[in-house]
Amino acid sequence: MANDYAPLPDGPVFCDACSKAGKQIEMQPQETLPPDALEWAKNRDTELESYRCPECESVNVFRVD
Repeated sequence: MANDYAPLPDGPVFCDACSKAGKQIEMQPQETLPPDALEWAKNRDTELESYRCPECESVNVFRVD
């Protein structure tokens, strides 16, 4: 996972991995963060949100500004 997280998009969150395969799959919010993202958020006192793709199960984490 990245050491710096992109801002949460204003609109729907689409899966990058599925987009590369020609599919446009909207990711779904999930309540838990991966452990490394949770640690990153605590260290920087920053809110993060995690999204999971229902198609390929990839996870993206975004910074909430």
